[in-house]
Amino acid sequence: MSPEQLRSPTLKRPYEVFGLTEKEALFWRVSQERFQAILEDEQTVIHQIKGSSNDFGEFLFVTTSRPGEKSRIAMTFYGLGYHDQRERWITDEWFWYQSEPYSKMMEQKIEKEGAKELLHNIQEGTQTNRGKIFEILADLTDEDGALAKMKRVTRLGSWIVVVDID
Repeated sequence: MSPEQLRSPTLKRPYEVFGLTEKEALFWRVSQERFQAILEDEQTVIHQIKGSSNDFGEFLFVTTSRPGEKSRIAMTFYGLGYHDQRERWITDEWFWYQSEPYSKMMEQKIEKEGAKELLHNIQEGTQTNRGKIFEILADLTDEDGALAKMKRVTRLGSWIVVVDID
């Protein structure tokens, strides 16, 4: 047998199973439209929708799965909430991460029409200048790095208040 025949095929990464683009994988987020398309895809099963919080704020978490090559691949998307550090409502994009497909969670299934209704309602707020600066830093580095930099900058004084990003 040749070396090519001995190699097993490479397993798809979770973001590939969900059809995320290179940019969506790189920035760990999808637009509202793409999120809707992912949910409406016939391969996607919605297992859980719940409000909760993480280090960045309070959001709606939507756990989904799709068939993988050996078992179901689970992904959790979070959005429709207030990002504390960015100081803005997240309504037009969804952040994502790979989840563990626990058997009890995988047994739960939410009808897509019910999920659409639940996800439809949200309020929008305004973003402060401090939030805009954090968002720029987070996009240039990462969320944790931006949080550390904002803590250092905050110690320097209240100059953030007078910076005009617009």
